[in-house]
Amino acid sequence: MTVIPDCTLFIQMANFIIFLILMNLVLYRPIRRIVAERKKFVLDRQEGIERIEGLTRAGLSDFDSRLKEARGAGARRIQELKVEGYEQEKELLRQASEETAGKVQQLRGKIQKDVATARKDLKQQVKMFSGELAQKILGRKV
Repeated sequence: MTVIPDCTLFIQMANFIIFLILMNLVLYRPIRRIVAERKKFVLDRQEGIERIEGLTRAGLSDFDSRLKEARGAGARRIQELKVEGYEQEKELLRQASEETAGKVQQLRGKIQKDVATARKDLKQQVKMFSGELAQKILGRKV
């Protein structure tokens, strides 16, 4: 008996290698390609998100700085308006004080005139009453 070499092992190895090649062509390569595309897609989206987050942060910081600047400008404007209001108030009070002083002076002058007129009238009336009183007391014309 001659020993026939068992070639089933070689056939099995050949089948396995052919199976690996076919699996690589049909299954593994497309899956690796899809995984690579997905990884690239995810990285692109992640870069886009990071870029947008950076822009958002920059926009927020710009907004915050503008807001602080606007609040400072508003506070300065309020202070300016307060000072302006105080100045106008002082001016109005000064004008009112001057008008009042003028009116008081006029009233004092009028009162002095009225007092002088009243004194003059009273002196005349006192003379007249004293004359009449003397006449009544003496019973004759003085």
